[in-house]
Amino acid sequence: ADLPATKSDVRNHLRAMGREEVWTEMQGRVYGPRLGEAAAYPGVLEFVRAVRTAGIPVAIISHKTRHPFLGEKHDLHAAAWGWLEQEGFFDSARIGLPRDHVFFELTKQAKLERIGAWGCTHFIDDLPEFLGEASFPAGVERWLFDPNDLYREETRFHRLGRWEDAGEALGLRTADATSVTMTGGVSGGGSGDEAHDARVRAFLARCGLPEPVAWTPLPGGANNRVFLVRSAGTTRVLKRYFHHPADTRDRFGAERAFYTWAWDHGLRSVPEPLGWDAEARLGLFAQVEGRKLEARDVDATRVNEAAELVMALNASRFEPGAAGIPAASEACFSVAAHLACVERRVTRLREMSPESELDQEAASLVREELVPAWQEVGAELRRGPTAEELPLAARVISPSDFGYHNALLAADGRLRFLDFEYAGWDDPAKLVCDFFCQPQVPVDWRHWPALVGALERGIPGLEGLEARARRLFPAYQIKWCCIILNEFLRGDRARRAFAHGAEAVESRKRAQLDKACFRLRAARETWGRIG
Repeated sequence: ADLPATKSDVRNHLRAMGREEVWTEMQGRVYGPRLGEAAAYPGVLEFVRAVRTAGIPVAIISHKTRHPFLGEKHDLHAAAWGWLEQEGFFDSARIGLPRDHVFFELTKQAKLERIGAWGCTHFIDDLPEFLGEASFPAGVERWLFDPNDLYREETRFHRLGRWEDAGEALGLRTADATSVTMTGGVSGGGSGDEAHDARVRAFLARCGLPEPVAWTPLPGGANNRVFLVRSAGTTRVLKRYFHHPADTRDRFGAERAFYTWAWDHGLRSVPEPLGWDAEARLGLFAQVEGRKLEARDVDATRVNEAAELVMALNASRFEPGAAGIPAASEACFSVAAHLACVERRVTRLREMSPESELDQEAASLVREELVPAWQEVGAELRRGPTAEELPLAARVISPSDFGYHNALLAADGRLRFLDFEYAGWDDPAKLVCDFFCQPQVPVDWRHWPALVGALERGIPGLEGLEARARRLFPAYQIKWCCIILNEFLRGDRARRAFAHGAEAVESRKRAQLDKACFRLRAARETWGRIG
């Protein structure tokens, strides 16, 4: 009980007991299926973002075996790629590190050779024995990261107690790199489509924005195109909604209905809608300034704000006007419907036509791991009742795709929630499961009782929500692995290309495959332990 909670102390304690094999197996579990639970060390995300902002090339070069030496054969590389993706390293709106700037070398010597080949001028490591290797590349300034002051007698290297020290040593102001707006912004104006631009200008004029207007395409949206619009000293956010014959969901209609309901009922934790053009599928919103959240930002206060939004949306859900809100995307009101929803997604992936080696790799994951896992989960769900419909009183108006990936922390210290194109009436258990499965800004399961308890107490008719959500949760872990693999489906590639351009799709496919592999294997570790 009195052992300090540090890696080195745990390692040294086990070694002193003659239990080196326990330490080795523990590392395999921590750096494998449990890695998604790890928080980034304070200051490291800001440091990498600041280095990138300053235009300084930066790489992650790590010595990491593919599998643990002892215990289960977890894929440690897939887990590491998944964690980097989860923490926003490859997200252009957060850090934007190129994927080819990350190297996991199988041996220590290969790591040393990579440092030299990449042309590093500085290298940061937490092991003095590595920095002191005789074959360490010449001419590289070696910095020892030693936040616990374990190597206070070490004089060969520049010691860092905090990541902020590294930024200061390079002349960077790392705090400045954490402040962003809703959309990030890049220079430019117009969409390149003259007919569309004319339609947009007419819409903006109807919304009170006079000529001249300029709009800048913004990064971050997965499905739609978003622009920052400037006119006469005013800044607004313009959203153009995706539509494709193979995807019949009315994203525009769902979002308009949601925002109208929210603002008519006094909710101000969402952006103000300023105008709509149904024919062109355009929406105009007030700009919300704030920063994106990271996993470490998610605490009891933030979970309470999420619960407050859902409760406020449903405080008047039986008013006549609520009938105008459509069913949410993939709404489910029975266990059978939940089963069918996930089954459709699994089937789509099982029937995909591989067009490249990467597609073949994805197909293999689906065939050998995803499908068997779904068969196991589905069989368990079918052991209980499946056909009974959820009564109207137990349904809610759901933000859908609800999580902190669609939120900003504003200057007043409160959250603003964004993007409701899948919103509508749904099973609250689905809302809960999606909330805890969303991969971009994951929510720790210790918050499960707080969120579910708040919804059960705050919304009449939701008695039994906790048991229903717990029962469905493994199915939604499978569903989210399917969503992550959407990049490999033709229709979804078209949607991503609409938002980002075709070139970005291929680079995302590798990232999503690694993430799905990691999450699927980690999911098995959690079944039966939720709450």
